[in-house]
Amino acid sequence: MTQVADFDTWVVRIPYEEGRFGTHIVLRLRTDDGLQGVGYVSNLTLWSIKAQREALEALAQRVIGTNPIEVESINTSLLRTGTRPQFGGLARSVVSVIDTALWDLKAKMFGVPLYRLLGGGSNQVPVYASWNLWWQYDLKTLADHAREHIDRGFRAMKYRMGGITTTRDAVERTRALRDAVGLDVDLLVDMNWSWSTNFTIETGRALEEFGLFWIEDPIPADDYDGLRDISAALATRVIAGETYDTPKQFTEVLHRRALDDVIVDLEVGGITQFLKVANLVEAYGLKVASHTCTEVGTHLIAAISNPLTVEYLPWAQPIFEHVPPVKDGKLILSDAPGLGLELSREALAKYAYEA
Repeated sequence: MTQVADFDTWVVRIPYEEGRFGTHIVLRLRTDDGLQGVGYVSNLTLWSIKAQREALEALAQRVIGTNPIEVESINTSLLRTGTRPQFGGLARSVVSVIDTALWDLKAKMFGVPLYRLLGGGSNQVPVYASWNLWWQYDLKTLADHAREHIDRGFRAMKYRMGGITTTRDAVERTRALRDAVGLDVDLLVDMNWSWSTNFTIETGRALEEFGLFWIEDPIPADDYDGLRDISAALATRVIAGETYDTPKQFTEVLHRRALDDVIVDLEVGGITQFLKVANLVEAYGLKVASHTCTEVGTHLIAAISNPLTVEYLPWAQPIFEHVPPVKDGKLILSDAPGLGLELSREALAKYAYEA
């Protein structure tokens, strides 16, 4: 019987555009018969890295001797570790990394890509470019970067407007992007929880002429009633969910019909919990988009029955020997077993980060 034999962890910090870095905690599980499973989480808060890594190593120790085929029961056990509520987010974060690596191993045990093990049929998944279109850039730089995304094969891209404080500026930036990419490219906008309900409604109506694909996180994510009011007022799709990590949070927003579709982050508890949330969202007739962890999220969006799109960020790519290509707006998954990812020893050493 295959069993997890040992594990390794790394922290890496990788530049992916001017002045910006992706910081990731990486796990590799090894089985007694030589299989390797990979999981990672992207950390946006540097001061928490040491605690996350120590927690990851403590919980990874608990899966030594387990069979990856039992990933559901392992996930349940790890999430029921008696953690006090104030540490619940940390626990789910590290369980997510372990769970992902276990699913990678499980798919390799069956010799199939993960998306096929999960029931997916197509290896082509819609993705959107999610970097290099920040609100701090002047209009020319913004337009130039948008055209670069098209040259890379994208047919959808997300820009940020969290620091924009007037409707006039929001319209001006959106017009510059629409003029740069044309009508056949989807534009998504993210406010990163920084606007108010009234300002979002006012500005969202002014932006409707540009045919945006969605408006993301316009107000604090726990303002469920505000999200409901925005969704009811605007014709444009309103989406949120990347910061929710418990079923109760998703239930609160879904019960209010506060969103048009839902973003789900892998840190809800890994692939095991992601699939459960996707089923919950489907019960309300909505679709799911993934958040970060492109190399994992693509398999999940390829497998679920209510897919929307995948967020494409290149900030972890260097640690892998090969990553799937993007062509005509879709990421093309390989036929390699599991996630199809092999860690690069050179990159892990080059980008090593000490917290």
